[in-house]
Amino acid sequence: MGHLDNTCYISFVIFEKILYICNINNDAMPKQVQFTKEIIINAAIEILRSDGIEALTARSLSKKLGCSVAPIFNKYANMEELMADVRKASGKIVSDYLADAVNYEPAFKEFGLRLVRFSKAEPNLFHYLFLDKNGSTEYADTIAKECLTQTKSSFEVTDDQTSFIYAQIWPFVCGLAQLCCKNPEIYTDECISRMLSTQFQALMMFVKSGREVENIVPKANCHE
Repeated sequence: MGHLDNTCYISFVIFEKILYICNINNDAMPKQVQFTKEIIINAAIEILRSDGIEALTARSLSKKLGCSVAPIFNKYANMEELMADVRKASGKIVSDYLADAVNYEPAFKEFGLRLVRFSKAEPNLFHYLFLDKNGSTEYADTIAKECLTQTKSSFEVTDDQTSFIYAQIWPFVCGLAQLCCKNPEIYTDECISRMLSTQFQALMMFVKSGREVENIVPKANCHE
């Protein structure tokens, strides 16, 4: 019995040491990163900001995260679902950039200035949100309308007149922002400010005049 007891004791000690070694190895091994949706989207936004929407793929995203594509598609069924969250995150960025414009007077002028500055500071995000077919101007559009609500009160214009001003000046501001995105050195802050003022005041004088827009149709010059 004594020999058996010794054998059992030795076996127990060996087993205990094996467990101890295993625990040391487990502690030494790096813990696996848990890729949440927030981590994945933040990495996607970084790629979008630096390289543009064309560079954002499952492969480039997995490389950015330092993993295979498996963790990405554990959280998202497909790239379309992921891109929906990218669109929301991008919209939140531009919304945060523009939101305080409503606290200025005139608000829509401040909105225009901020949108142009955004196009200069974040050209790839601007291109994605405002020019790419899969982007969305919903967030900026909402703030723009809030700014024009203030304009309606400050300049005493009707709902129809406000809608008319919005329909004319919104594409102008977006177009100006696109030009500044490509040629930031040409369109200085002072130049942009004057262009926005000119456009706004011209529209305001027109709607106050009560005149109707004449649809001018170009005609070929006829030389006999």
